[in-house]
Formats: sequence, structure tokens, C-alpha cells
Amino acid sequence: MAQQEWFMVKHAVTGRGLANSKTDSLSYRFQQEGPGFIFSLTGLDERTVEQIMELRQELNVFRFVQRKDQPLLKHWYYVDGERVVYDRESHTLSIYAKSEIRYVPEDYFAD
Repeated sequence: MAQQEWFMVKHAVTGRGLANSKTDSLSYRFQQEGPGFIFSLTGLDERTVEQIMELRQELNVFRFVQRKDQPLLKHWYYVDGERVVYDRESHTLSIYAKSEIRYVPEDYFAD
């Protein structure tokens, strides 16, 4: 298996999923910007964009990376709600995350 990567936007930590690159028709890219990260999403329907914008103060972003012969690595990003912006002309949602926690979920599972 080559490296696989997918991305999710959730309302709060245990809240409902709003966007998921593994199951939804969306594209994303991310890059480091200063001390934080900027995520650019395209392919979201209007209702999903509206929901994300309504909940922008309470969002978390997750990026999952699965590499061959390695455990799943989860990146948890804390979103700055003031920097969640939708550009209607380009149909691009930009989400700025101000910090990141990386961890391996299986390290926290009980035997």
C-alpha cells in the first residue's frame, strides 16, 4: 500500500462530520502558513459550505496519513474561526488552523 491521506472537517471534537475527502466529492490542499496551516477546499455543495460557515467558531480539522507498514497517523488542527472564509467566485473554502497535534490513535486503544 502506498501512502493514503484523507481529510475531515468536524463540528467540535466528537461532533458530526461536515466534510470528508474519503467519502465526499471534494478536493483539498494544505500548506503551512506562518505558525499555522491553511486548508483550501473545493467541490463542496452550498449546504455544506453554509453549515461550515455557521459553525466556524467550533470547527476541528483532521488529516489522516496512512503509510505502508506504519500505523495510522492522525493530525488534529484547531481552527481559528475568524479565518474561515468562502470565496464564491472560485468556490473555495479556506480554513486556517492555528495549531496541530499529531498522534497515533492505536497508542490510545485499550488492550
